[in-house]
Amino acid sequence: APDFCLAKLEQGCYQVELEFLIGADELNGVDVQQLDALVTQSTFDGQSRPAALPNKITGLLKGFIDLVLVHNDRYYVADYKFNYLGDHLADYATDKLQAAMLSKRYDLQMVLYLLALHRLLKARLGHDYDYNKHIGGGLYLFLRGAEHESHGLVFERPKRDLIEKLDQLFKGDAK
Repeated sequence: APDFCLAKLEQGCYQVELEFLIGADELNGVDVQQLDALVTQSTFDGQSRPAALPNKITGLLKGFIDLVLVHNDRYYVADYKFNYLGDHLADYATDKLQAAMLSKRYDLQMVLYLLALHRLLKARLGHDYDYNKHIGGGLYLFLRGAEHESHGLVFERPKRDLIEKLDQLFKGDAK
């Protein structure tokens, strides 16, 4: 996980509640099961998780990212979670948090946030943009477990290949 403190971020190094729109091919749509398969095989070491229900995404997918921040020239998405996982600090250990991430399918949410950030940075930085250089990853902060520095945080940085495949999938160019 990255080594920084949110409370020490300088003004101008973050944006709260960043709104995004991701367009999906309106003619064919995005097959949710194809999206799910790509995310499952490419994140959290392929650990099992509930399958997404068959569906199509068409038109615009709208959302808000809790926090986008930049640290050491890398951009991160952060999301705050308030899930109750138990009364003990051990209930918020990394393995328990990852299990919660996967059971609630926050992995899909994180990847869609990173896709939105990827598209935004591509538009703003143009040819200077490089996923491997500019994207730091996704941080999920489980606030009930954040009272100890080694608990309450899940970090994942999907590989560029996944984000590029998803970008193509939403454009209707998936192979």
